[in-house]
Amino acid sequence: MKQLILLFILVSHFTTYAQLKEVWKTDQILDVPESVKYYHEGNCLFVSNVAGKPSDKDGNGFISKLTCDGQVIKLKWVDGLDAPKGMAIRDGILYVSNIDELVLIDIVKAQVIKRVKQPEASFLNDVTITKAGDVLVSDSGTSTVYQLKEDQLVVWLKDEKLGRLNGLLAEKDYVLIGTGKRIVKVDLKSKKSEVFLETGAQVDGLEADGLGAYYYTFWRGEMYYYKPGEAPVQLLNTAEKNIQSADIGFIPAAQEILVPTFFDNRVVAYIMD
Repeated sequence: MKQLILLFILVSHFTTYAQLKEVWKTDQILDVPESVKYYHEGNCLFVSNVAGKPSDKDGNGFISKLTCDGQVIKLKWVDGLDAPKGMAIRDGILYVSNIDELVLIDIVKAQVIKRVKQPEASFLNDVTITKAGDVLVSDSGTSTVYQLKEDQLVVWLKDEKLGRLNGLLAEKDYVLIGTGKRIVKVDLKSKKSEVFLETGAQVDGLEADGLGAYYYTFWRGEMYYYKPGEAPVQLLNTAEKNIQSADIGFIPAAQEILVPTFFDNRVVAYIMD
């Protein structure tokens, strides 16, 4: 009986990880990549590189531009940032969080066109954009979500009970927020929140697959797949190798999940196998 139980555990463990297949990975030429964003109109990828410590205002951070199969188009496509992290795109503008400011980059010109400061922010992290066009930014240091409004970052939601906020994903009339130990669902109008999923740890990357399910990561090196109504399935665990899984990206047409490995200095693309 013990042997059967052991065999079941081993098979279950193998099945969990066998669902993910590596498609490509970059060389280790990135510099602490934190976030990956797919740009449909340009058929390319943008990668934010912290290039130092995540909270240091050192001016070393930059954005890389890659092809959709991981080839570097330009390593330092836009530089002069501090510790860029989450990104979102709308109408040809790349919105990038940068510690205590939101940086707006004109994609065609590859130039910073605006920096919106928020003196009260301490660790701006993820960025998402609602269907109405509202840009939201999480501040992991102050349990706050800011909204870009008339060239200012104003408080959209602040709740210390939610703990450390990170991953954001705007959908329909709500936004999903990765908090200390769960993903919460917040109504965009009423701002009332409810638990969407108990995760047990801090969610960093959060992406929808377009088919009703979600991918999410823990920075330490874990990625999960979640279909509402079912138990989350672990797809990836590279924590023991000290390879992180930060703010993931997603290419809908190819169903590829893009994992920035932070201190491992790569982006790795996977598909469900």
